[in-house]
Amino acid sequence: MFKRVYLAPDEFTAITLREMLKSQNIKAMIQRFETSWLNGLPKMMRGGWGEVLVYEEDIEKAEEYIKEFLQDSTIN
Repeated sequence: MFKRVYLAPDEFTAITLREMLKSQNIKAMIQRFETSWLNGLPKMMRGGWGEVLVYEEDIEKAEEYIKEFLQDSTIN
């Protein structure tokens, strides 16, 4: 079963993380909250654009990869 590993603030971040996880042989998918006709309401209500999901057994590895990736991607 898929579980949330990351709450993405926007579509670009969600896609980037999904592809990074796939490159590490972790099956990942995106559950989008936003729809064009709701104009930002789901983001306000749910705290983000959507979720990055992975299989439950991959959560720990995925969280570590995401943490490292986001740290490496931060401009100081």
